[in-house]
Amino acid sequence: NGQILVDGQPACTGFPSSMDVAGVATLRYDNQGTVVDAAQAHLDKHIVHLDLPLDTHMEVMRWANHINVRITMTPRVGGQSGDCGTFDGNPDDDTTGNAVYGSECLFHHMTPVRPGPEHDIEECIHNDATKYHMA
Repeated sequence: NGQILVDGQPACTGFPSSMDVAGVATLRYDNQGTVVDAAQAHLDKHIVHLDLPLDTHMEVMRWANHINVRITMTPRVGGQSGDCGTFDGNPDDDTTGNAVYGSECLFHHMTPVRPGPEHDIEECIHNDATKYHMA
């Protein structure tokens, strides 16, 4: 339903809005920031900013049919490993497709994701071209 939830409870219900999750995170919901995909730069932005421990920042760009996420952080002393890699500057030793389970999961409630319909550029060409913006 598009709600922003923290531990299953509605959060940042207004636009713009913000909240503090004591000792865990600061959330802000607004239109500030640079989009991940330049093809969406002309759209109204609805971005959830999360300032997390260990100098980690996450931006969730909410669109009508999908989200984009940007995670920025500083390297950990002694190294690190995760879905985005090892942060050592060598892409050959990075991995993808890993999952985080149990007590290590940042999100307490998992939402099942169902596949949606796939579309391609041919649909845009055959529909009313004034409805679409191509970068």
